[in-house]
Amino acid sequence: MSNLAGVTKDMYPEGTVATAEGLQGPNGEVLLGAEVTEAEMNEFNGTSSDLPETTVTTTSDDSPEPTKVKPKAKKPAKKKWYKKK
Repeated sequence: MSNLAGVTKDMYPEGTVATAEGLQGPNGEVLLGAEVTEAEMNEFNGTSSDLPETTVTTTSDDSPEPTKVKPKAKKPAKKKWYKKK
């Protein structure tokens, strides 16, 4: 028998995901501690084939240029209040 029998996604807060250890809420808290099979996880979470297709791909070539770091300013020299002779 399935550990998630009768459990639907609308029973839990938005952002809940199924993991091998059970259902985890959007903030990482355990909502249901039960062993979940891969098939049950795919059914609850959906699979990548369920997602709409996009033509946009992101590669490292699309990454923003790194900003240059300015060197730290040097400490000003201490002022001499009097001169030694």
